[in-house]
Amino acid sequence: MDHSVNGPQKMGNVIIEEVWYEGTDAVKKGEALCYNTDYGTAASFDGRRCNRVERPSLSNSMAFAGVAEQSYSAKAAGQRVRICVPGSKGVPIALAVDTVIGTGMLSFIAGAVGSHRGRFYTGKYKGRGSAIPRQTVTALLEGGMTGGTISVDATDGVTVTVADSSDYTVGDTVVIFGGEDDGTAVDVPGKYTIASITDGTTIVLSATCLSTLSTGSITLTAAVYNGNPTCQADLLTGDECGGVEFIVPRNTGTTGVVYMTGGVTYICGGITIGSADDDITFAQGTLPDEKKAFICLGTLSTNSVCVDLATNGITVAGGALAEVDGFDAAADAAYFQFQGARWFCQDVAGGVAEA
Repeated sequence: MDHSVNGPQKMGNVIIEEVWYEGTDAVKKGEALCYNTDYGTAASFDGRRCNRVERPSLSNSMAFAGVAEQSYSAKAAGQRVRICVPGSKGVPIALAVDTVIGTGMLSFIAGAVGSHRGRFYTGKYKGRGSAIPRQTVTALLEGGMTGGTISVDATDGVTVTVADSSDYTVGDTVVIFGGEDDGTAVDVPGKYTIASITDGTTIVLSATCLSTLSTGSITLTAAVYNGNPTCQADLLTGDECGGVEFIVPRNTGTTGVVYMTGGVTYICGGITIGSADDDITFAQGTLPDEKKAFICLGTLSTNSVCVDLATNGITVAGGALAEVDGFDAAADAAYFQFQGARWFCQDVAGGVAEA
């Protein structure tokens, strides 16, 4: 196959597929889409599993298809779209983080719900679904990724306190990745439009970002941007990177926190976990060389998040590993690789401890 540039030298070197997008919402240029690999009847052959796409989710995050070549308006019955597939170079990707040319790596955002899925955030694993930025872009007006600077009034779900709204305008986007779960009011991840600006630290959304109204305020892991910020990037090939997701510890502590298989799980901060640790039951892998990372974004008070291995693994030093505990500060992290029978902890960072 000839991948030479057949056009002006300032064009990207793009590999295109035409696929069917099953969603009814709008798709922005540069947003990631994944194949619907379980389409139809499981026992029947169906070629549509390799040409029908959807937003990244917990079930398709290991089936990255590509990024939208252009923006598409919402269609009630889905629509045909063109995507730039892995191996494409110099293509726009939709951002949820600032970039520096040639520095670091970005991976698509997955998750259970949310219109923000498909934008790109800081990644850790190479392969399909990751990209190298080839452009420096200040994408965000405000980044509140620690959970300590942005919150919403739980009584209305629309009045949001930010650090500084002086450079915001009506119509800008607040993308909510996660936040506090007090057992009643739970944030609904996604993209929200700014309807009005009250003062230098207060804005009002056009729709509630909470599943249920409550009292007090709910901390948010969120960012604010204008338009659809993108950067030029090269889409990597190879094994699936698995994307990234954001999970929300519950205030009261819970067992069996739902997480995404593969890729990176970011743990939202700015939360007090009152009565017990939030436990993630880390299931066995399926195939050798599978990778998984857990990274804390901000401070968790009183208690912490604990990764409990369903089957004992191996510590960095080679001993028996039952859990990695103490995720309660920004940059606390653990990196795992499955060797066929057990998870091996490859590295830890911050204050987490193997046990």
